[in-house]
Parts: sequence; C-alpha cells; structure tokens
Amino acid sequence: MILLGQLLTSSNYDDQDKKVTGGRNGFGAKLANIFSTEFIVETGDRNARMTYKQVFTANMSCKGEPQIEKKVRTENFTKVSFKPDLAKFKMQNLDEDIVALMTKRVYDIAGITPVKVQFNGKLVSVNSFPKYVDLYLETKEHRDLPKITQERSDRW
Repeated sequence: MILLGQLLTSSNYDDQDKKVTGGRNGFGAKLANIFSTEFIVETGDRNARMTYKQVFTANMSCKGEPQIEKKVRTENFTKVSFKPDLAKFKMQNLDEDIVALMTKRVYDIAGITPVKVQFNGKLVSVNSFPKYVDLYLETKEHRDLPKITQERSDRW
C-alpha cells in the first residue's frame, strides 16, 4: 500500500479518457495521509490468506515498515484510519459541520458501492442506492417525490 504514501503514482490524469472510477488515483487518501498525525491502511486478501498493514505518521513524513501476515482465514477488506492534524487547520477539535460532512461522505460511499462500510467501528445500514435515496425521501418535504434510482453497472 505504499501507493497511498506517494503522490502521482499512476496515470488517471487525462480528463479526455473514459473513466471507470470517480477519483484521482487515491488523491483523497493521500491528502488525508498528508494532513494526519497518524494514517493507517490495512487490507486483507481472502484468496491469498494474507493481510497487509502500514502506518504513516507525522503528515506522511514517517513511514512504518509494512506488516504482512499470513492468516488462516480472512475476508477481503480495506480499512483506512486516520487522525487529522487539527493544528494544520487551526482547530482544537472537529466541529459539528466537519463531522457532519465526513458522516455524509461515508453514507455516500455506502450508498453507491457494493461493499460493507463501517464508520467509527459501526456497520452503516445503507447498503444500496435505493436505501441511500430513501434517506433523502424520509423528510416531510420530500416524502411525496417520486423515487428514481439506477442499478449498479460495470461502470459504477
């Protein structure tokens, strides 16, 4: 996972190319790493029966040695944990607006990807786009709106 510890590590930068991803090759994760006092990436491969963990500290300037372990049984997973460097943002703590934005992004991911998503150790109950849309239609002013959704495809 050294790729989350280096910038410009791939080639998804031509805006004319057809995309099957929504981001810029991990820029979000890399920037979270740069602006964190601690950033941990973990992944597990069920077929290889192996897990990988790497810890970055001090705004990505200190890179721990990768820890690769053989596991008897593991699930496919990727987990990213981080501690934002609040001083870089002239903050003492995460205010309500930032926490709300981060929470919304987690629900966005859970609603549009076919993976289990956890937030602060708890499984997010929204696991499909129709359930994600329901979050917005539950409010009184939106309850009477028609529900329109799209099934996932190989592009999303």
